[in-house]
Amino acid sequence: MTVRSRVTDEVTTWLTGEFAGRVPAEAVKVVVRAAGRDLDGRVVPDEHGDLLYRVARARLVRMLSAPEEPRIPRSRG
Repeated sequence: MTVRSRVTDEVTTWLTGEFAGRVPAEAVKVVVRAAGRDLDGRVVPDEHGDLLYRVARARLVRMLSAPEEPRIPRSRG
């Protein structure tokens, strides 16, 4: 296991616990991995874990605060 994948797993575990009951674990995993891809090659390796946590957490908070999509009433006919 590479250092980067270990860091990604640790951030995923931490955020899964932090958002338990509000965001499904699989969704947290997807968000962390996407944030990791976005940061890949753009961040000094020593800061990757901290920034990965911050970026993924900000995205999860934004997901929770986003208004729900309007529901279209079904016709009864």
